[in-house]
Amino acid sequence: MLFTLEALDASEGDCLLLLYGTARQPRLVVIDGGPRSTCDAALLPRLLALRSAFPADAPLPVELLVVTHVDSDHIAGVVALTGRLLELRAAGAEPPLVIKELWHNSFDGVLGEQQVRRAIDFVNRLSEAETSADVVASASEGRKLHDDAVALGMAINAEFADLVARADDGGVQVPCGDGLTLTVLGPARQQLDDFRREWDATLGKQASAHGQVAATPDTSRPNLASIVLLAECRGRSMLLAGDARGDHILAGLEAAGKLPPGGTMHIDVFKLPHHGSCRNNSEELLQRVTADTYVISANGKHANPDRETLERLAVARGVTQYTVVCTFPEAAYKLVKPDAAGAEERREALLGFHEWAQRQTARGVTIRYREASALSLAIELGDEEL
Repeated sequence: MLFTLEALDASEGDCLLLLYGTARQPRLVVIDGGPRSTCDAALLPRLLALRSAFPADAPLPVELLVVTHVDSDHIAGVVALTGRLLELRAAGAEPPLVIKELWHNSFDGVLGEQQVRRAIDFVNRLSEAETSADVVASASEGRKLHDDAVALGMAINAEFADLVARADDGGVQVPCGDGLTLTVLGPARQQLDDFRREWDATLGKQASAHGQVAATPDTSRPNLASIVLLAECRGRSMLLAGDARGDHILAGLEAAGKLPPGGTMHIDVFKLPHHGSCRNNSEELLQRVTADTYVISANGKHANPDRETLERLAVARGVTQYTVVCTFPEAAYKLVKPDAAGAEERREALLGFHEWAQRQTARGVTIRYREASALSLAIELGDEEL
């Protein structure tokens, strides 16, 4: 059995590959693509390297592409990838990969320039919004991805009536073949419906068959567009939390019957939400959902991973042993260029992680770092690997 999660170097963002099936007949799910630079720096090179493990003389088949939400550090690398595929097709060249299906929450395939300007007003009215321009840019990327997916012939949200969401009182299980099941834990349908009404009302237009892009800033407001998945295969499990908030993850697990009300559960791999931000990784989440391995995809930007999250994790696990997997290299604070944007913030966050990791290692915790020259690092749960 092949059941492997690869966390790619996605700078401050997320870019994950889920491999399942068997080593002789592998299958692939891509979850997010990091910021735009991730496409050429890590995602496309890794996909091309994997192509040799699949049947020869054919494009690499991607069973499913999931974009958890439209923040640029999750979607921009995907938009760069689909744009490259369209360029190759326009030039008459065979693309190196074929994406069969896309899961992506958007209320609209089209967002006009006037709507973009009005969207800025919408974002400005949200409490604690970080950067309006970034959110609007993400919305435009959501529109572009929708258009690219249609042009490339991808099925879009084929297992769902429209948007990727769970019922308010349950999860949605999607069998993917070869023993893999993906359970959608979030967002809840009511949350998406409420947000769509607010978005449409603020933009001053009625929802139509084309709707509006579900763009949500990373604030204390629930990140309603973020898709949360529980991947299970032959008794092994991975919780892939996007940028969701801790209480919403717990609610989704309880609704799906995976987590007893008020109780606890243990999984094999937990990709921590929102790059280790303390706004998303609550004490309750880390105490009630424990894992053998925690994945942190970050590079210090926006102070992620937060020192507070790390201390919460240490308290939640006590003296038990566990592993933390990082998409940045060991002592990454030394690699931050002094003249880079946000250098001091990044250096301080990465130094904080380094100091925390040294203390935890002394207590028996295993810390795995991405090698500086590597595109990714893998967590293998099956008895086979590529």
